Amino acid sequence: MVSPTFRVRSIYDVALIKLVSENLNFELVQPLSEQLSLFKIEEKLAPYDIEIQDILGGYGISVEGDEEYVSSITTLFHKQIPNSIILQHPVQLHAVYNGKVVHVNNEKNLSVIDIGENVNAILFGSSFHRGQKVVIQIKQLNIFEDQLPVCSTVIHFPGQSVILERDANFVRVSRKLPKEDRDKLFELGKNLRPQDHGLIMRTSATKAPQEAIQADIDQLVQRAEELDLLISGSSYGPGILQAGQTVAHVLLVKDAKERLTEIRNKVVPTIPMYHWFMAYSQELKLTTTFAERIAEDLDGNKISTILKDIILETDFSENSIMYLQEYKLTSPPQERILGQLSWSDDVLIIKRSFRSSRGVHYSLDIDISQGDTSSIIAKENSWSLHMKILRDDNLLGETVKIVTPIELCSGGKLRYIDLGLLLVKKGEEIKTIDEGLIDHLTDKGIISTQLKEKIYLIFEECQKQLSTGEEHILIMSE
Repeated sequence: MVSPTFRVRSIYDVALIKLVSENLNFELVQPLSEQLSLFKIEEKLAPYDIEIQDILGGYGISVEGDEEYVSSITTLFHKQIPNSIILQHPVQLHAVYNGKVVHVNNEKNLSVIDIGENVNAILFGSSFHRGQKVVIQIKQLNIFEDQLPVCSTVIHFPGQSVILERDANFVRVSRKLPKEDRDKLFELGKNLRPQDHGLIMRTSATKAPQEAIQADIDQLVQRAEELDLLISGSSYGPGILQAGQTVAHVLLVKDAKERLTEIRNKVVPTIPMYHWFMAYSQELKLTTTFAERIAEDLDGNKISTILKDIILETDFSENSIMYLQEYKLTSPPQERILGQLSWSDDVLIIKRSFRSSRGVHYSLDIDISQGDTSSIIAKENSWSLHMKILRDDNLLGETVKIVTPIELCSGGKLRYIDLGLLLVKKGEEIKTIDEGLIDHLTDKGIISTQLKEKIYLIFEECQKQLSTGEEHILIMSE
């Protein structure tokens, strides 16, 4: 039986390759030079069944491929990286749909397409009219639930060594190749291009015999002809015509990053917090790579501590302005100013004074009065965010929000995912708010049952501490 193949382009590549190769018997293809060296494997430029790459600047990864293979990897993550958050899309990338135009926005030059099953997609271009039937292909899947997938009327059929474009007339070659290889493939493509189709020669075509490329093209032409039959025989209503690739997005909170660093360390000696440093900012990647290389000769723990101290001095110094980057899984991250930072040992105290009497205090239903102050208590790797509202030094109320372990990120930001659990205390009364998000995420397989149980235990512990009047309610990740 032929093993599924996968390619990794990620700051987590070494850990992911070890994790997938050892547990799923998938074969690595198109490896980078460092991957070749560390895993002592031969270079293989074969096509891949699954691709893994970074998203959100390293806050997570995307896994794209056949549904069976993607499911195997996400199941593995639930077992081996239990605090990871996995979002799997109901719409498949590259899938072809019968669609119907339901809205046209001339100002923004886009149309909204109904593709069936209560799902809409964005089609750029406004030269359509409401009710018009269109055949579209999904080109981009956004991470968050309320962001629509992006589609196009240009249909591609990706193969092992080529990509076929329906109703086109051109030959293109991957620009990743040297000029000599590009020229050879271009000439070959001109000879092999089928009528009424565009042909894109992939990198893997350089190692494929002409007979294999021709067989690949023949198979894709057959798919294109099948699509033509499906279109001609389909009903007017929106719905899927041809399946595509399943995509899962895996968000890696700090615990998950640390687990992947442990796995990397089994392959190559590294420094503590390696993946946190790599995901912190683009500028820190080169420094982190250098630090790992010299860690064999020097004290890796000391190097890691020095790097962390530099970050704290630069982005989290006393009296600096702090910002929030809050994810809700249903929408893009919300960013806002939190206030001015002071430190109490390793606890962040972020204070803000309200200069006007507009609005209400979050979740307390108390009108803001000029001079009110908020005090946010946070700690790196805490599952809780504690906030107090004061007026004339008297406590009006306090809240505790349950979140994924808090991360410090570039630019003086606190980053976390809101888990939809909140405690509100006014006087002696404590109100619990459960939006049902955790049950929803568990039912959809986005988080594991183990993580769900852990989150609710944290919620209960926060409620106990709030009822006893703890000064700082910070539940740390183990």
